[in-house]
Amino acid sequence: METLWQLEANIDDMNPQNMEYVFSLILAQGANDVWAMPMMMKKGRMASMLCVLCRQELIDTLIGVIVRETTSIGVRFFPVTRLACDRLITTVRVDGRDLHCKVCRYDGKVVNISAEYDDCRAAAAETGTPLKDWQRKVKEAAYRQFAE
Repeated sequence: METLWQLEANIDDMNPQNMEYVFSLILAQGANDVWAMPMMMKKGRMASMLCVLCRQELIDTLIGVIVRETTSIGVRFFPVTRLACDRLITTVRVDGRDLHCKVCRYDGKVVNISAEYDDCRAAAAETGTPLKDWQRKVKEAAYRQFAE
């Protein structure tokens, strides 16, 4: 387990397309994760709650990014305890291609395998085989290789 910090900012009156840029800046500064959730503010205004998970030493830097790059006028932050599964980024061979996936273990057992989207997307575009088929094939290959 580890202690991280969660930052939250309510954002309205901002073009939602700009969120992708804000996300990229936040991640480039070293945040562990960033996400947004839809919300309704007073007077029925639709908005987003921007949430960031980070190490304590990044709080000031990331608050600066949020305040400069969004329409938010304040940021809440608080410590959170996180338990993260052991993760391994690996490569599996599928139909003559090397594709990446993430294998997650909890208590020594495989609990999740995720195919790398960009690899599967490229394979789908090059072969005409549906993206979901590539994702399934990667997961099946990884389960054969890593599941106990």
